[in-house]
Amino acid sequence: MHLKKGFYDLLLTSFLWGTIGIATQFFYIQGANPYSLVLFRSISSAIISFFIIKIRNILNLKQIILGLFAAAFYETYIYTITIDGAALSAVLLYTAPLWVFMLSKLLVKESTNAIKIISSICIVIGLYIIYEGTLNLMETLLGLMSGFTYALLVSYSRYLQIRGSKEWEMIASQSIWSIPFVIILEIFSKINLPSIFGGIYLGIFATILPYFFFYRGMKKSDSGTATIISALEPVFTIILAYIFLNESLNFVQFIGTIIILISVIINGMTFSTSGSN
Repeated sequence: MHLKKGFYDLLLTSFLWGTIGIATQFFYIQGANPYSLVLFRSISSAIISFFIIKIRNILNLKQIILGLFAAAFYETYIYTITIDGAALSAVLLYTAPLWVFMLSKLLVKESTNAIKIISSICIVIGLYIIYEGTLNLMETLLGLMSGFTYALLVSYSRYLQIRGSKEWEMIASQSIWSIPFVIILEIFSKINLPSIFGGIYLGIFATILPYFFFYRGMKKSDSGTATIISALEPVFTIILAYIFLNESLNFVQFIGTIIILISVIINGMTFSTSGSN
């Protein structure tokens, strides 16, 4: 029962993260600045965190490092979207499971298996089919960096989780301690109402809620499995884009989506063998 609940937690995480692309596109059209979006994402989630945790629990170097990794991921991914576009950014972001396998092996000695590795590779293939484009060196390097920083955040949070950090403490740490790092880039941007409203949306629906479910789901599995299942995020984005933006899939893109779904389902079937709690 707990393992099934953990799997559903990760599915809900994927859905909430799947709204990011839709919301971000909406606020971009309204004039939002990407770096201001990140800043107000951190500020809004930090304010909420103040009412949930005891601040003294995150006043240590390990939690500050988590905030640094969160800031690195937020900023890298936002910048990658501005260069690569949303579709290609999603393709390269979900090279993250492969990075997670390596980092988690070093940090928490997590093991992997052939199914997880094959699932990860199939997810990247499926996403690339959906993208239907070509890569250049700069786009590839930026995308791989966003995947790496995401994996670093996931693997390090798993490291803290195993050592007793609670879900809300980690969410508060990445929200509060990311602010000093993301505010530096505000000198390159301007603040406006779309950035504020968009940041608040991202603070709640891209940070507070999904990371709670993600960390709770990861607690019942492992970082690799959690990252693979969260790769359903772009699938949910596609569905939401069809509903709200009248975007549609062609046959090739539909095949790519099916590959992702099959990869996640196969990994979900092995979920009960990877539970750690």
